[in-house]
Amino acid sequence: MDQVYSVPGFADPVSSWTHLVGAGVYGVLSVWLLRRGRGRPGRVFSLGVFAFTCVSLLAISGVYHLLGPGSGRDVMRRLDHDAIFGLIAGTFTPIHAILFRGPRRWAPLVLIWVLGVTGITLKTIFFASIPEWLGLAFYLMMGWMGLVSAWIIGREYGTAALRLPLAGGAAYTVGAVFEFTRYPVLIRGVLGPHELFHIAVLIGIGLFWSYIYSFADGNLAVLRSPRGSSSRAGGDTMSARETIPSEANSADSHPRV
Repeated sequence: MDQVYSVPGFADPVSSWTHLVGAGVYGVLSVWLLRRGRGRPGRVFSLGVFAFTCVSLLAISGVYHLLGPGSGRDVMRRLDHDAIFGLIAGTFTPIHAILFRGPRRWAPLVLIWVLGVTGITLKTIFFASIPEWLGLAFYLMMGWMGLVSAWIIGREYGTAALRLPLAGGAAYTVGAVFEFTRYPVLIRGVLGPHELFHIAVLIGIGLFWSYIYSFADGNLAVLRSPRGSSSRAGGDTMSARETIPSEANSADSHPRV
């Protein structure tokens, strides 16, 4: 990372401030997200996993970038990289737990969490030996595995349902490109590619947060575009008819997760 101007208490001010503020904002928003999912413990749990991985990544990153050189910064740097794997797997969790059922719910979740734990283990043990390009490639590979899920969701609900998650994936990818190429530098020593990467992460989290919040209550009609596909993608996605509670029904009409 290029040399940045420090301020007292913050080794990398912009990188630290953006993610510490983000951690606080999403920590508060987590309350509303979990409330929106109430009624099914499994659904609330999946939303909690997503919220926890978002907030923990931002908090760890914010603390890491405020620390100066030393053992504390070295430890937080490893945790910072590990938390990215957690965020990717955590983002998959409510999407598959709420929108899918059967093998298309659990198989991708098992796979993504196995990859996440594997990545965390390798990054922690072999941190200094893993080239930056390989680490970034692993992150992007895990994230863009979601294209398979996106294809199924698009068949079920129409392409309008994919706008937010695809935009979120694009934001993360653009940020990774900034980080890897060390370009652009907008204000030398203040706002460079790493700071832009942090901003891209906030944008990506925000887009996925909005997407997941939209169906966190189990009402999937919000995903269906007016001209959405009427196909059922092999019967392994939760249809809107199965998940929208009628006014005459109790909270038990929500889908089981």
